[in-house]
Amino acid sequence: MRPWPGSPRAPAAVAAGLCGCCLLLLAGTRLPLRPVPVGVPPLEDSGRVLGRPVTELWSASRPEQAWFTDDQCRPLVSRFTRDHSLPLVYLASFPRSGNTWTRYLLEASTGLITGGSSMPNYRQYKAHAFTERLSDENLWKYVNRQGMMVRLGYLGGSIPWSVGATIVTKTHAWPEPFTEQETAIVNKTSHKFSPFPKNVTRRAILIIRDPFKSFISLKKYGKTKSVLNEEDMSELFTGAAWEKFAVAYGRIWLEMNARWIANTEQLHVVTYERLAQDTMAELRSMLQFLDVQPDRRRLQCLAGALDGRAHNHRHGVVPDEQTYPLPVRSKVWLNIHQLNWLLRQRGFPGLPLERYSFADEFGDLMEA
Repeated sequence: MRPWPGSPRAPAAVAAGLCGCCLLLLAGTRLPLRPVPVGVPPLEDSGRVLGRPVTELWSASRPEQAWFTDDQCRPLVSRFTRDHSLPLVYLASFPRSGNTWTRYLLEASTGLITGGSSMPNYRQYKAHAFTERLSDENLWKYVNRQGMMVRLGYLGGSIPWSVGATIVTKTHAWPEPFTEQETAIVNKTSHKFSPFPKNVTRRAILIIRDPFKSFISLKKYGKTKSVLNEEDMSELFTGAAWEKFAVAYGRIWLEMNARWIANTEQLHVVTYERLAQDTMAELRSMLQFLDVQPDRRRLQCLAGALDGRAHNHRHGVVPDEQTYPLPVRSKVWLNIHQLNWLLRQRGFPGLPLERYSFADEFGDLMEA
């Protein structure tokens, strides 16, 4: 029998299954099919990344994305770089925490494509540690295999991290082995089971969101396999199975975030709630971490188009006392307080507890 998430082997199953959300075809979306917008005459871009002009890194023969729709901003396209132009930086999060939206913000502001592989490549890193190269023809093949995500504008979902052509790489995986048994198996290859290759600085941006909202969104995603879910589906959020789901994923939410905090050398923490409240300020902080000085016109255009194309505006089911009975609320909040304490211990700002679901009931229990 498959172990329930939260048991010792569960994270591997979770990462291999539900966490592969950006790579699956999005069934049931009502978006019209649209071609990948390529061939837009680009504007000269004054942005810089890692001290170099972004235009020197771009590869003009690779796919490009025009995120903006108005005539003035549309020529500010986002592109892949040439191979091995950018270091490995993960954009890590528990599923349904705003990762796809953050990818949009980063692409539109930097002019650089993001990677979207939810699962790291666990092949032996000595064969793929930044030596892999993709011909333009093969890169186009990687892009075209992604289906609806490409139609939403995300071109980099299947591009291997080892190519070094994306500004960040999305992941919902954990940064360390899941179990001792898995560690022993992978160690037979002389390489650790980790998203980071040897001799590479372990850098990541970690997005953390109110878990009560993430769990509802994750349950809907498990039903539809679509990032766009505005129907209620209230039948999913009652009964013992749902309560067991929420409690188990509460533990996984804590442990995944805790491991990224503990097992990275350079980490930038973003909370979804602060990002939603003051998007441009939080984005500038991420860009500073990535050593990107964007063209100011990009930020001006983005300020008028913050939502992107994969943003749900109607949520139907919301966290309330019926959706989350008291025993479930208390267990999830215990995890929230533990993560908040860990963040502060590591020198990061604490979580915005006052904006979390049921904060009036549990938010100040451990603040003294």
